Amino acid sequence: MKKYLILLLLIIPSFIFAQNYGIGVIIGSPTGFTGKYLWSRNSAIVVNAGWSFVSDVKFHITGDYQFLFPGVIKGEEGVALRNVVPYLGIGGSFRAKTDEATDETDFCIGLRLGGGIEYLISRFGVFLELYPVVNVIPSTDFDLEGGLGFRFYF
Repeated sequence: MKKYLILLLLIIPSFIFAQNYGIGVIIGSPTGFTGKYLWSRNSAIVVNAGWSFVSDVKFHITGDYQFLFPGVIKGEEGVALRNVVPYLGIGGSFRAKTDEATDETDFCIGLRLGGGIEYLISRFGVFLELYPVVNVIPSTDFDLEGGLGFRFYF
């Protein structure tokens, strides 16, 4: 048992200090919490959970697979800016919202396709994103989601 505990204590810091996980806050649609797992140098998985201040959304959760493009943006003298990372993402959106006419809760499921940019400062990331959404359930509809947020990476 002691061997497993020692092994666990040796492995956990390598995950923590790898800066592969980020948690934070997003303001927009949804407004709430955000989490990001850096799958590789060029890809990530992001989950946002919250609510909306601009509509009757009770609960809102999104999940995206992001394609990251580090070093694409060039600064002075053509030097790549590694701390500015644009991205494109594809994923889904689930919302529970109140229908004003019937006062009933409707559930919406949609497909998201969009992008954004993240500025990394040490262990912090500040991001701005915009995602058009095509809702497919309960009916075909169009929405626009996105926001401004920050994450702490550990």
